[in-house]
Amino acid sequence: MQSILKRLFEPKSNPFEAALLISKLLDVKISATTLKKEIEEHPDFPSLLSISDVFTTYGIENEGVKIELDKFADIPCPYIAQLKGVKHRDSFFSVVKSFDLTQVTFFDPEKSQWCVSQKEKFLERCVGIVLLAEAGPRSGERGYAQIRTRERRKQLFQFLTLSFIPALAILTGVLAFMTDGIGAMFPFLFTILVVAGIAVSSLLLWYEVDQHNPFLQQICSSGKKTNCSAILKSKASHVMGISWSVLGFSYFAGMFLLLFFGGITNSVTESVCAWISGFASVYIVFSVYYQWRIAKQWCLLCLSIQAILGLQLITAIAGGWYGMFHSSNLSLDWIIKAMVSFAISFFTINFFLPALKKAKEANRLNTQLQRLKHNPEIFEALLSKQKYLSVSTAGLGITIGNPDAKNTLIKVCAPYCGPCSKAHPLIEDLLDNNSDVKLQIIFNSYGHGYDTGAIPAKHLLAIAESGNELMIRHALDDWYLPEEKNYEKFAVKYPLNGAVERQVSKINAMRDWCDQTDITSTPTFFINGRELPDKYTVADLKYFLSV
Repeated sequence: MQSILKRLFEPKSNPFEAALLISKLLDVKISATTLKKEIEEHPDFPSLLSISDVFTTYGIENEGVKIELDKFADIPCPYIAQLKGVKHRDSFFSVVKSFDLTQVTFFDPEKSQWCVSQKEKFLERCVGIVLLAEAGPRSGERGYAQIRTRERRKQLFQFLTLSFIPALAILTGVLAFMTDGIGAMFPFLFTILVVAGIAVSSLLLWYEVDQHNPFLQQICSSGKKTNCSAILKSKASHVMGISWSVLGFSYFAGMFLLLFFGGITNSVTESVCAWISGFASVYIVFSVYYQWRIAKQWCLLCLSIQAILGLQLITAIAGGWYGMFHSSNLSLDWIIKAMVSFAISFFTINFFLPALKKAKEANRLNTQLQRLKHNPEIFEALLSKQKYLSVSTAGLGITIGNPDAKNTLIKVCAPYCGPCSKAHPLIEDLLDNNSDVKLQIIFNSYGHGYDTGAIPAKHLLAIAESGNELMIRHALDDWYLPEEKNYEKFAVKYPLNGAVERQVSKINAMRDWCDQTDITSTPTFFINGRELPDKYTVADLKYFLSV
């Protein structure tokens, strides 16, 4: 069930799905949340380059190549291959798990499952473009365990939320069987049908929110004459401006509330539900006729609703519920209870559905905005208008990375600055995965005794005098990564004899530079002599700095 929920509420784009599958086969610890965000916000999404760049960012060694079909057997698995679609004309990215003399095991994106195919048939679909990938010594994501914990909590919350109504229905049925025995059979069956109706009508509502969802598309386009869109977007899909999907959900959810609060074995409840179900069954004729004779297309979800309505009618007849109705039993209290049940479901869905649509659209627009933001030409245009460093930084602070790098990143920071600490691991990742970046750290501190930040700054500068880059980076990690800064522990781990006090002149030189450059806050970043634009963060730099 959780797999279905993932496909429904967290649909995977083809490049993201291929990247996630191969990263799991390579045993690289990178979360689905991060992989999805990075790939889908890449300016070249959905190309193979978007996957390649993200893999490079997270230390997965990769190379895209064009290869002759007769050489595929020589490629080490796993790898990503571009395949021609069978159902669609578009090409897809697939992950090849194994390739031997006779057959190939690969993930078919159109079926969303692993398949085994004859080698010849597989090669007929191959375009000849592959992405080779291999886990490197630094492959993976910082904070992977914490992100996976958040993902699991989110999935558990979704599962519990969507399991609430079915669990409540089963519990109600168990209690009914305990009190009424076999007499609870038809009421329980009717309740299960109501829950099934809620589930299917929820899928119809979700189609309104996300009609391009791969899971829904797989259901709605499973045959030549199966086309949910043709029905759900037709003129007959609304009545008085309200979609049949909304009315269907309101009907089933309202009936569930009526059954729950009225009691599923209560004769009045059964009678009221039976007559409401009888009136609703008229819709079966209308819907089937419209799909059959007018649209000449079938909507599987709509047909499922008709089947549930028909089974409800049969259950009510078999249970003899229509014969239970007596006008004397239908009090004003029951009329109000029924009206309130259906009104609650109707107004609730009409409140949340527009919000869901807006949230989905906002997410789509944000992703497109991020792709535009990560376009190198736009970044360079904005960067060229930023403040240029006219005061030299030669000899200031701590410098690590490739001394001959084409790109220089200057970080102006303070030892106790929270945002500076958050930026530190991002910069470390940039240095680890990019050999053409040099980092210069300048501390915005005072040499006076009352500036507590000057003490760890001087200590870090003293460590940097050793010239041992590995030790310098470890020291920076030990200072910036912990949530709570403890200078005493840090000083014990990195003992220095008198070297700390010799750094006062360096602190003063950096302070003078900050004053001349008009540094007003930390962290402040400069890229190749120009200040990083406000709309960008250090996390965005991986899209622009050459590798």
